[in-house]
Amino acid sequence: MKKIAVIFAFYWELRPLARLLDINFFKSLRPVVPAKDGYLVLAKSGMGAENAGKTAEDIIKDFKPDLMISAGFCGGLSKDLKVGDVVVSDLEDRKLFCSPRPLFTCEEKTAAAQREGAIIVDMESEAVSSAAKRHNVPFIAVKAVSDTLLDDLPRSFLQLLWPPRLLRLKKNVDLASRNLAEFLLDYINKGATR
Repeated sequence: MKKIAVIFAFYWELRPLARLLDINFFKSLRPVVPAKDGYLVLAKSGMGAENAGKTAEDIIKDFKPDLMISAGFCGGLSKDLKVGDVVVSDLEDRKLFCSPRPLFTCEEKTAAAQREGAIIVDMESEAVSSAAKRHNVPFIAVKAVSDTLLDDLPRSFLQLLWPPRLLRLKKNVDLASRNLAEFLLDYINKGATR
């Protein structure tokens, strides 16, 4: 079996997959948890390239995976993508743009799509990919759309707390994380172990 490392930025991105694998990730309070008899590692890096890159380097050193997966939420940059859609990219295909900062508005997302030619955006995958390349470990990104091209994101915590926005965000996050978990579990159980 291949040894697979899956790195997420946040706990709520990985929670449904951990539940499907019967891992109480939150209770362990560790940022890296092994599963499937040591053939799988789930990791929570925190937001941004620096955190993701450091986590990837640590996992490569300690776990020596055969495959690195950067998983989690992304923003849609194409009008054809809807919340919950899962996109797989090796970054070479240019489907995924890694931004140094969040893209909050439709205008920012549209400009990034036109400039980069990508259909989704995240902040962590490039750092995980770079670490994997330095150590000759195959890499893919598996991302679920949590906000579409037309969705403006709140810029402050107070804006987030507006009840209709909070409810819509929770609904989007639940759908994206569930679809991501189901896709990853199927990929890990079938495609990645061959």
